Formats: sequence, C-alpha cells, structure tokens
Amino acid sequence: MDRIQDVLASSTGQAGSTGMARAAQMLARPDALMGGGAAAGAAPASFANVLVDAIQGVQRAQSEASAVQKAYQQGDPEVGLETTMIAMNKASLSFQMLAQARNRVIAAYNEVMNMQV
Repeated sequence: MDRIQDVLASSTGQAGSTGMARAAQMLARPDALMGGGAAAGAAPASFANVLVDAIQGVQRAQSEASAVQKAYQQGDPEVGLETTMIAMNKASLSFQMLAQARNRVIAAYNEVMNMQV
C-alpha cells in the first residue's frame, strides 16, 4: 500500500510541469491567453505556445509510459505493475484531453465561420 501511495505522490508531483497541465489551466482561464492573467513583466502566452506545450506533454507522457512498460516486461525489479498502469493511464488521459481540446477549437472555428457578417 505504501508503494502505491509513493507512486501516486510522485506522479502528481510531475503532472504540474507537463504541457497538458498548463493547457488545462489556460483553457480554464481563457483571459490568461490574452495576458490578463499573466504576472507583471511576464510575456503573455500565445495559443500556439500553449498548443505546442500540450502536444509535447502528451508525447512525453506516451514515451514515458512506453519506457515503463518495456522495463516492466523485461522484469526490472524497480518497476511494478501499479507504476506501469499509472503511466499508461496518464498517457491515455492526456491524449484524450488533447483530443477534446482539439474538438472544441474546431467547433469554435466552425461557429465563427458560420456567423453572418
């Protein structure tokens, strides 16, 4: 049980630094994209930068899950089944979140294109 708690604690500690976490924060506060939520003196984050960070975060999560899965299959004593499952689920959820963000952007684009001028 302690090992599971350690894995969960380490995975949540790393989640704050991923691009997906940043994208989730930006999608929750759209005014931050325009610089309204930025700290004084900090450059406002552009949507392109947020999107690139999100895609890179998904890619990192997927490559980490793949590496952990390989290590588990090769019998590495440092990697347990719970670590492997958490990494795989984290990669899956980050990909699903990116797909939902893409769907919302496409829906917003279609709505703007259908507006009458």
